[in-house]
Amino acid sequence: MDKKIKVAVIGGGIAGLALTTQLVKNQNLDVHLYEAAPQFSEIGAGISFGANAVKAIHLLGLANEYESIADKVKAPFTDIWFQWRNGYTDEYLSASIAPNVGQSSVHRADFLDTLIPLVPHKNVHFNKRVQEIKATDHQVSIQFIDGQRVECDYLIGCDGIHSVVRNHVLDSHQLKRVSPEFSGTWAYRGIIKFEDFKQAIKELSNDPELAEVPQMLLGKDKHILTFPIRQGEEINIVAFKSDRTQTTLPENTPWTKSVSKQEMLDDFADWSESCQALLNLIEQPTIWALHETPPLTTYKNKTQNVIVIGDAAHAMLPHQGAGAGQGLEDALILANLLANPQLTAENIKLVSKIYEDIRLDRAVKVQHTSHESGEIYELYSPDYPSFEEVGAHLAHRFDWLWQHSLEKDIEDANTALQLDIQQHLKLVG
Repeated sequence: MDKKIKVAVIGGGIAGLALTTQLVKNQNLDVHLYEAAPQFSEIGAGISFGANAVKAIHLLGLANEYESIADKVKAPFTDIWFQWRNGYTDEYLSASIAPNVGQSSVHRADFLDTLIPLVPHKNVHFNKRVQEIKATDHQVSIQFIDGQRVECDYLIGCDGIHSVVRNHVLDSHQLKRVSPEFSGTWAYRGIIKFEDFKQAIKELSNDPELAEVPQMLLGKDKHILTFPIRQGEEINIVAFKSDRTQTTLPENTPWTKSVSKQEMLDDFADWSESCQALLNLIEQPTIWALHETPPLTTYKNKTQNVIVIGDAAHAMLPHQGAGAGQGLEDALILANLLANPQLTAENIKLVSKIYEDIRLDRAVKVQHTSHESGEIYELYSPDYPSFEEVGAHLAHRFDWLWQHSLEKDIEDANTALQLDIQQHLKLVG
C-alpha cells in the first residue's frame, strides 16, 4: 500500500475544522489538526453567512449539520439579507435580496459544535501552539512551544489573524510580515430576546418589521445591525462606531472588553427611539476593536508545501458578513483538490499554486469591498453621500459576491490539478 500523505492543519476555528471534516474521509491522507487552545471554542456571538457561504457549506457536505441550527427569517421576508434604514428616523431605504437564502445565521459556538463530532479524537491535538516552522523541498517541520516537533508533507495554516504560519510564508519569500491593523471602528455586541424587542417596538407603535426582519440602521460614522439566531428566539446585535482618524490603539489596549450600557447608549443618543430601545435591552454589552490585515500577494511558501487559509490569509472587516464565508470557500477548494487520488507526498505541492490562483484575487476583492462597505454604511464614502444614494446602491451591491459560481471554481481547480499531475508524471517518468 502507498504511503499516506501527512497533512497538518494548524487552527481549529470554523475554516480549519470544516476543512478537516472533509480531509479525514480521505484514505490517501494522514491528517492531524493542531489547536492552540485546550478545547475547541469560538469567541463572539452570532455569525451571518451570505448565499456564497451557504453554498460552500452545502458543497462541503455539511448541509445537514448547518441547516439543523441555522436561522432563516420567516415568510414573507425569507429572501431578505438586510433592510437598510436611516438610523435617526427608521425610514426604510431599500433591501438586499438573496433569493432562497436571505439572512442565514447561527451562533458561532453552535456551528462549531455540529462540526466537532465529524473529526475523530485521534486526529485532534490541543494545547499546541506553534513556535517555528521550517520547510525544505521534501518536508515541513513544526516546532511547538511545548517542545514537541512534528514533521509532515503539507501544512495548512488556519491560525487566524495573528497567524504564525503566515509569518513563515512571508519570511520564506523575504517579504515583509503583516500585522493586524486597527480600522478605527469599535463594535458594541450583545444578544437580546426577540420577544422583548418585539414588545418594545409595539409599545412605541413603530414598524414591527424592525424586530421581525434583519436590519441595518445607518448613520454618520455609526451603524447598527440585527439578525436572528437560535431559532429566532434571540437577536444578535452589533452597533458600530468609527473614528477613522484614530487607527492606532494605545499599547496594551484589549481588543475586547466589557463596557457599561450607558456608554453605549450615549454614543447613539441622537438615534431613533427604536434604536434606543434595541440597545437598552442589551444588559451586558461588550466592545470589540475591529482589525484587518493588508492583502497578501501570496498564500504559499517558497517550497509550496505550506499555505494559509481563512483569517490567516485574508482577515477582513465584518461589513459584508463575508469573513467566515471566504474561509469556507478556501476550505471547499482545498478539500476538492486534496481529494485527488493521484496525489502523493511528492506531488502534493502542485495543489498550492492552483489554490492560490483560484482564491487570492477573489479573497482580496472581498477584503477591499468589506472595508469599503463600512464606509458606505456610515456615510463616509464620497461616492454615496446621501441616505437615498446609499440605499439605492446597497440594493444590489453584494450580487457579485453571492452569485459567484463555486462549482466552476471547483471544476477549474480540478482540471488544472489533473493537467499538472500529468505533466509532473511525464517529467519524473
